[in-house]
Parts: sequence; C-alpha cells; structure tokens
Amino acid sequence: MDLWSLVDEEEKEPEKVKKVKKEVEQVADQQPAPVVEAKKQATEEQKQATVQATEVVEEPKKEEKPAGKKATKKKTDTAVKHKYPFGVYSEGRLIDVSSYGFVDGQEYTEDEITKIMLQHRHYEFAGTMEYSYIEDDNVLVVTGKQHRKG
Repeated sequence: MDLWSLVDEEEKEPEKVKKVKKEVEQVADQQPAPVVEAKKQATEEQKQATVQATEVVEEPKKEEKPAGKKATKKKTDTAVKHKYPFGVYSEGRLIDVSSYGFVDGQEYTEDEITKIMLQHRHYEFAGTMEYSYIEDDNVLVVTGKQHRKG
C-alpha cells in the first residue's frame, strides 16, 4: 500500500460510519411503537424512583456516629456518700484516717475520699477505685478497679 491508498481509505471511512448510523435508525424505526413507549415509560419510572429515593434519604437526618465508636452512657446515679466516722481498709490493712481532716457527721463522696487519701500520700488510691461498705464494722473496703479485656 502506498500513501495515496491510505488517504482514500480514510476518506471512505466517514461514509461507512454514516451508513451504519442509518442502518441502526432503520432498525429502531422498525420496532413496534409499544416497545419504544415501554422503554420511555421505564426510564421515566426509574427517574421518579430515584427522585423519591433521594427525597426519602434526605428527610430523616439523624446524628451519624463514626464507625467504631460506641455511645457513651451517662451516669444518672447520684454519687454514693459515706458518713464519717468510718474506717478505711486498703491493701490488707486498716488505715488510720482520724488525722486526715474528716469531720464527724459529714458525708463524703467516694471521689472526695480518694482525693483526701492521695493528699496524705496513699498512692494506692491513684487509679480508679471501687468502694464496698461493711456496715457491721463501719469500714470502707477500697480496691483498685480491674480493667478487663473483651
């Protein structure tokens, strides 16, 4: 093939494309009218369905929480208070708290007791503490909270 034959073929290709388009149009015209109308109705129904779907999706806007994060539970319980005089038992021994500033007849929350104990260099109270009250002996048993996996 020479250069002139390639140029002639390129000029003929647009004519071939035009012929193919005409054939496709003729085939589409030969289809019965109900089929064409059904296709139009189907596309209109799809458009309406997508519009309705987007409207439904937009209406209920709720706060979305990021994946992997759990909702925090608010504590509705009031803080547990203990009335002094009481004894404090921690790490296998009874701690003498008479000189730590507790006032007779006054109620203290567990957090306040923890702060006072830390001020008096009882460092075992540095973590999260669990308090149990033994009424018979009037003693608070204090243990460090265990962190559990799973």
